[in-house]
Amino acid sequence: MAKPKEFRTPKQINWHGLPAIGYDDYLRPQLTGDVFADQLAIEAWCFRMGMRKDEGGLGRFGHFKNIVNLLWNNEDRPSHKRFMWNSWADRMLLAACENQQLSVAGPTNAGKSDPFALWAYVNYFIDPTHVRVFIMSTTIDGAKMRIWARMLEYMSALPEVPGQYLKSSNRILGPNYEETEVGEASGIRILAGQAGDDKEAVDKFIGIKAPKTGNPAGSYEELRERDEFAHIVEGVDDEEYLRDLLPRLTNLSEDRYGKIIVVVDEATGISDAVRNAINGNMLPGNPGRCQVIMIGNPALWWDTFGLFSEPAAGCDAVTLNDEKWETKSGGLCLRFNAEKSPRIVDKDERLTWMLSAEQIENVARDSGGKTSPMYYRFVLGMWCPEAASSGAYSRAMFEQGGAFGKETWGFQKPKLHSSLDPSFTLSGDKASCTFFLYGVNQAGRRVMEWSENVAIEVDAATPQKDVPYQIAENWKKECLKRGVLQEDACFDTAGSPAFANIVYRVWGPKVHAVSASGKASDRPIGRERHPDGRKVTARERYSYKVTEIWFGAVPFLYSAQIKGLPIELAKELCLRRLDDKGGNTAGRLIKIESKREFRSREGHSPNDADSWLLGIEHLRERCGFIPLDEPEAVVPTTGMKVLQPTKEGGLLYVPMPGAAQSSWDAFKQRARRMGGGAPAFRKG
Repeated sequence: MAKPKEFRTPKQINWHGLPAIGYDDYLRPQLTGDVFADQLAIEAWCFRMGMRKDEGGLGRFGHFKNIVNLLWNNEDRPSHKRFMWNSWADRMLLAACENQQLSVAGPTNAGKSDPFALWAYVNYFIDPTHVRVFIMSTTIDGAKMRIWARMLEYMSALPEVPGQYLKSSNRILGPNYEETEVGEASGIRILAGQAGDDKEAVDKFIGIKAPKTGNPAGSYEELRERDEFAHIVEGVDDEEYLRDLLPRLTNLSEDRYGKIIVVVDEATGISDAVRNAINGNMLPGNPGRCQVIMIGNPALWWDTFGLFSEPAAGCDAVTLNDEKWETKSGGLCLRFNAEKSPRIVDKDERLTWMLSAEQIENVARDSGGKTSPMYYRFVLGMWCPEAASSGAYSRAMFEQGGAFGKETWGFQKPKLHSSLDPSFTLSGDKASCTFFLYGVNQAGRRVMEWSENVAIEVDAATPQKDVPYQIAENWKKECLKRGVLQEDACFDTAGSPAFANIVYRVWGPKVHAVSASGKASDRPIGRERHPDGRKVTARERYSYKVTEIWFGAVPFLYSAQIKGLPIELAKELCLRRLDDKGGNTAGRLIKIESKREFRSREGHSPNDADSWLLGIEHLRERCGFIPLDEPEAVVPTTGMKVLQPTKEGGLLYVPMPGAAQSSWDAFKQRARRMGGGAPAFRKG
């Protein structure tokens, strides 16, 4: 493929038809006589007002491309940073020019971050007093390593840049309208968007307004009366054309609204609270003045990225043949497939970051074939059909059992429990603590309800106490603050048995140590049965205890005994895959993928899910928590009777351990033990 022709500074200014619409008198006095600077100004004005091709312009994308080439691809002005145009970059940036809401779904290494880092900076550079940009990733560090780093490379390649870059706080303060000082009314900054780190982003998006100067005109009639447009109104007889032209020209006025641009990288890991803040506050509060772009490798239709990209015609309406579709929000979703990348189709070997044909075949081999979820996500750039999922959990499973809803409790107050995954001590991940309620609901069912998740804070720079001691002490403080007792708290000892001694020393011997190591147990796993009617045990289905624990919530979800789950936790559960090398085929035991594999793919560990599932194991081992399709176990609470459902659909009073039993209660229990088929005693 021939090398693209480099851009040179024009020998004379190209006005792109601006004089033809009577706007040169307004712009000409602002020119400097420097051909490069003046041509850049003309391109910026044409881009901002969307100079159409029938007006003599190039369209917004054409002028954007000229701006990029003047600043970074110009042989007359050497730059250490250049932008490599290709057919995928053209599609992305053309769509950005034409859509207020844009989703960009694609494979790994598709070059998605670079064009949108450029998009963010160019929009700010050409109108620094009126453009406010937010660049978001799952974490601040994630943004700094990806899209923010790309943007800084383009910025640093320019001899002069507007505003003030504050490296310590990862933001660029924009100049005020008089350009006498800088502030936060315009500029660029990083925000973190994953659950738990999203508070600042949500707070920023609620009530935010686009930069504004003066009193911008609202209606077309008001625009016609403005002095700055008088010569244009007088010179144009076509009323319909004026209705289109004047609103566009307001982007060049002194009294005008600016715009907000939000670019979300790694959007699959962004909290849904961020999406809600954008939809519920930012977009309605800035109609036509806010652009939202989300970029990601598709994972689930119901994560933040999937919901933002959801087709207007429904998820089932799009197939692998579709490369774009209108979204439910009225925006556009662009999809890119690595099998059809310009590196492969155009044989453009300049694009070394894109997957080669050989690398694509390697992904297919290592991920379980070209129909695997991993191949869909990282090569095809498409959401995998849920039926093809290779994980333990699915969206339907949570919805079927009403897991996202709240519980209505019975006459007994549920107890608060806590579970800790001390991953920080093992692999550098956060120590994740889950609080959850356990008790009997109004219908007589034993239910677990998620309450909250807390990251246990530690200070690795504190020499007086080792990190494991800090985790144990801070976890205890969080539990005592909420009234959790020793016996109602549990932690994982699989990675560090010595951590148990620390917990016992810090808190006490009644704390429940749960081990996720070793072989699976002989406990029945739920509804599965052998041909002879025997229940299938965990040892017969799962290769290790860690896999048994990971699947532990499945039967409880089906029996509607799980409530209050946040959608972020459900997403994390759905994203962890089976180890295809160790199971999921006939005759093999099922094995869940390692945390290391999950972290390598998703960029974080499933610590919150591990912590919550550990809580289910704690309830099964200590509290007799079992799915409703298994024999009823006594609820380990003392002093009262509770109602339990019977096969006939009634409610049976069952005494708690420690409660005084009457002779009649003893007689009923004896009759049931003898298999006498004693009738169920219904309430009332």
